[in-house]
Amino acid sequence: MTTKLHRIMRLGAALAPLAICQPALAQAEAASDDGTIVVTATKRGTAALQDIPYNISAVGEELLEKTGVTSLEDLARLVPGITSQGGPGNQTVVIRGLASDAGAAQVGIYVDEIPLSGIGGTNVRQSDLGLYDIERIEVLRGPQGTLYGAGSQGGTLRYITNKPDLDDYAASVGTRFGVTKGGGERIDLDAMVNVALVPEAVGLRAVGYYRRADGFVDLPTLGLGEADVERNYGGRLLLQAKLSADTTLLGSFYYQRTEVENSNEVIETANINPATVRSPFSDELRIFNLTLEHDFGFGTLTATGSKYTRETFYTFDVSQFVPGSGRVNQPAETDATTAELRFASNFQGPFQTIVGVFYEKRDRISSSYGGFTGSDGKPIEPAALFFDTESEQYVRNKAAFANVTFDVTDRLQIEGGIRLFKSRRRDEGRLFLDPFGRPPGEDPTQRARSSGNVKRVQVSYDFTDDILGYATFSEGFREGGPNAPALLGNYPLSFGPDFVKNFEAGLKTQLFDKQLTLNGSAYYMKWDDIQVSQTDPTGAFAYTINAGKARLIGFELEGNMRPRALPGFHANFSARLSGQELTEDNPLAVGPAGDPNAGRKGDRIPGTSAFSANLGVQQSFPLGELSGYVRGDISYTGKARTTFNPADPIARSYGDYTLVNLRAGVEQGGWSAALYVQNLFDVRKPTGWTVQNVAGLPDLIRITLPRQIGITARYQF
Repeated sequence: MTTKLHRIMRLGAALAPLAICQPALAQAEAASDDGTIVVTATKRGTAALQDIPYNISAVGEELLEKTGVTSLEDLARLVPGITSQGGPGNQTVVIRGLASDAGAAQVGIYVDEIPLSGIGGTNVRQSDLGLYDIERIEVLRGPQGTLYGAGSQGGTLRYITNKPDLDDYAASVGTRFGVTKGGGERIDLDAMVNVALVPEAVGLRAVGYYRRADGFVDLPTLGLGEADVERNYGGRLLLQAKLSADTTLLGSFYYQRTEVENSNEVIETANINPATVRSPFSDELRIFNLTLEHDFGFGTLTATGSKYTRETFYTFDVSQFVPGSGRVNQPAETDATTAELRFASNFQGPFQTIVGVFYEKRDRISSSYGGFTGSDGKPIEPAALFFDTESEQYVRNKAAFANVTFDVTDRLQIEGGIRLFKSRRRDEGRLFLDPFGRPPGEDPTQRARSSGNVKRVQVSYDFTDDILGYATFSEGFREGGPNAPALLGNYPLSFGPDFVKNFEAGLKTQLFDKQLTLNGSAYYMKWDDIQVSQTDPTGAFAYTINAGKARLIGFELEGNMRPRALPGFHANFSARLSGQELTEDNPLAVGPAGDPNAGRKGDRIPGTSAFSANLGVQQSFPLGELSGYVRGDISYTGKARTTFNPADPIARSYGDYTLVNLRAGVEQGGWSAALYVQNLFDVRKPTGWTVQNVAGLPDLIRITLPRQIGITARYQF
């Protein structure tokens, strides 16, 4: 460890004179003195965050850099109501505790105009995208089904990238180097180049990034240390052309690959995993998009189309179920084409509208095969399989949506929206080898259809120019689908969509001449026909049913403070208090043979906590010819549990921890450098829990990442 700390000190000593030797330039200003951020979440062009009667948070590029946010897990500690679950590069985003162990994603994820929801599988969640050269991240809390469609039950997460500058040349390079307690090193390399190919007409922006994080988990059975190495690299190209004064065309290509050499799950008492197999994960994402915008004066027409391919390779240990060491491998490829055409008005007068249509074609080909592994934890070659199957999913989604707003007075506004949707899905599969005696061959084709509508109604009122109140009713949904064919036992051939209804009221305020921004909301959500995972009699294969109802009640508060009496001081804070519980028994919990642990009325939804909060404080100050700053961030995550019933033999409680991050840096002109410490007190607490309900096997948990100390540097020119 001493050698590693010496490396950081030498790197810091090398970077400091580089920053000091640059000519003194004016310190870069924030977006405005009061920290105003503009957003595009309403699909009506840009608007100031505080002027939109939506429950939305936005994290700008400067705050992303000053807090060291590089992942969904980091982001979740900045925004109220959002959590992230899962392993490196394979995360599930949860908003307001709306969490299910089955079905499609419950949070819509977008990169600019590109929807990424629905491209995972049973074990594959959302990609953890690289957060370099990001203009801002927008988080909409609560159902957003009318504008954003299926999968936006809990909310929507939008990555807004920096677009090409058509007037100038720009570039930046950055690096990060850190060391982890009890683990290895981390290095990040980033670069961006912007070129005005035809001044005021055509611009190109190219971004690239690379990250390698050595692991901290040992596999003593295999003689491996720091086995959970993670690599993430990728980039994007954006070409923007101003075809006329009113028409803009943006073409973009995104690529990212994530490789994790082994799961980072550990036992409760030490950072070791007793597995006798390797459990790697990989995720490769390629996206093409074209977006055309034309301003008619009375409104803007937007046509956007995307083509994306995602290839994943997921593995998990099944040694407890087979005679020897074995793992199941699940390679999959998802190809999807999406298109949306919408018109957003800019009429003279009190009436405005957004109307549009949406189409998605999504095909997924996957296989699942189990094989034995050798003494090195890797598959035996030639393959010694005990299970082998493959499947295809074909999904077609269509939707039409409309949203209208009417200004009753200068201060009172009414909004209404509706989305009509139709979904078709067909599953095909074949079985080659099965340990449970099922005959090999083609499985019966499974089909499922669903259709319906979701609505939004809202009233907002500007009490003053700085106080906005709103009351909202909104709905969200997830698509249904067929269950895997040829499972054992009795099970439904398909499951339907589930729906969320949200009743919410909130205030958005700017106080003391905009020195304090304070936003708060209260909500009540009803969740019907919940998609729930069940297993067939073998215990090895899962299917999905619609079962039960739940309610979610909560309060959210966030704000920031920039007092002019304290030049250079800035604080941001947020808190969430909520409850998530069943309002109806799971069908499997009732009857003479009912399972009391399947979930009864009043049980809290697993994986959800009642309280979380964060506070960030930053002070900037002159430091000779430089500008310096120090920043501290503290976040608290409340307690959650693994099961509905706390008396369940496999019930575990986890969470209830506080993390502290520190950062100190200097800036001058285009240069910046900072020292940072993440998890200052090296808190080791579970963030997720896998119960091994097999005698003699210890539970596996995911923990807060150990303390990391490092340095970052960036140059913009």
